Amino acid sequence: MQKNYDLVVVGAGPAGASAARAASRFGLHVLLIDASSHPESSVQCAEFVPREVKKYVQLVPGVVVQDIQSMDLYIDEKRVSSLASSGYMLNREVFDKSLVDRAVAAGTEFWPGTKAIARTDSGLKVSRKGQDEYIQAKIIIGADGPRSTVGHWMKSENRKYMAAIQYSLSLSHHQKSIDIYFKPEYEGGYAWFFPKGERANVGVGVSLSHKDKLTQLMHEFINDLAASGKITDTQPASKTGGLAPVGGPLAITQAGNMLLTGDAGGYTHPVTAGGIMTAIVTGEIAGKCAAQAVVNHDAGLLAQYPEQWKSLLGGFLDRAARKRKDMDNHWTAHREQFEALIKRTWIGASEVGS
Repeated sequence: MQKNYDLVVVGAGPAGASAARAASRFGLHVLLIDASSHPESSVQCAEFVPREVKKYVQLVPGVVVQDIQSMDLYIDEKRVSSLASSGYMLNREVFDKSLVDRAVAAGTEFWPGTKAIARTDSGLKVSRKGQDEYIQAKIIIGADGPRSTVGHWMKSENRKYMAAIQYSLSLSHHQKSIDIYFKPEYEGGYAWFFPKGERANVGVGVSLSHKDKLTQLMHEFINDLAASGKITDTQPASKTGGLAPVGGPLAITQAGNMLLTGDAGGYTHPVTAGGIMTAIVTGEIAGKCAAQAVVNHDAGLLAQYPEQWKSLLGGFLDRAARKRKDMDNHWTAHREQFEALIKRTWIGASEVGS
C-alpha cells in the first residue's frame, strides 16, 4: 500500500530541513528522507556562517561554538589584509539536528536511513530498512547534495567542483579570526584555518582535476601551521572531505513537479564554495513554492521558484560565477599576477591595497 504525501524532500541537511519546515507550516503532508541513518553526523563543512543566519534560523544552545570577528587573508604566507567578517563557528551536528527537529515540530515526517532509488509516475521508489517502498508525492524537492539523485532525474546536474579535505587540530591559542591562505599550488582553491574553541578546522580545497595533490598539500599546510605556532599537534582528532559545486546555480532548478535546492541546485558560492546560508534560503523558498502549488491546486506555481531565488540571490551568485571563471582562466604561478588575481576575485579582497 503506497503512502501519499503532498511533498517529499530528499536530503535532510540545512536546505532539505528548511524546505520541509516551510511547507509543513502551510499544513502540507511532508516527508523528509535522508540516505544516512544519522545525517547530522556526516557533515562535510568548515562550519562558519555569517551573523545574518539569525534572520532565518534560531540558534539553539550548543550550536555556536565561538564568535568570529574578522577574516585574515594570506598570499604566499604573507598577511595582506584583515577584513571585518562577523559570524559564528558552528557545531554542525547540533545545528543540522536542530533544523530537522524544527521541521518535525512543524509537522514533517522524517525517515532517516532512506535512500531515493527511482522516480515513478506517481512519486518515487525508496529503499528503507532493506526493503523497497513506493511513495506517492505531488511534489519532490531535491536537497540531496552536490551529486543529487533528484538532479539526475531532472537531467540537471553539477559539473564543476572543488575537492577538499579537512582535519580537526588542536589550537595553540584562542583567536577570533578565520584565516584564508592562497598559494599558486592550491590550484583553483585555497587553504583555511577556522578556530573552533580549543580546536580548529584546517583544510585545503582545489579544483577537482587536481584532487590527487590534496593529501600532500594538506601535509605541507599543517607543517607550516605547526612551524608558525598556530597548532600544538599535527595529528587530527577527526578527518572529513568531499566535493562542493563551484559552477554557479544550475540552469534548470525546476522541472515538472521537481525542484532543486542547496548544493543540489549549485547554490554554493562559486569562489569560496560556502553554502550553508544559500541552502537555508533556497530551501525555504522551495518549501513555500511547493506549499503554494498544493494549497492552490496549481502545479504551475512551481515555475515561480526560479524567479524567486533569482530575485534574491541571482545577482550575487552571477557575480561570483564570473569571478570563478576569471580565477580559473588566469590562475598562474607568477607571483605578482597571482596576487592581483586573488585581490580581484576573492570575496572582499578588492578592498585590499596593492
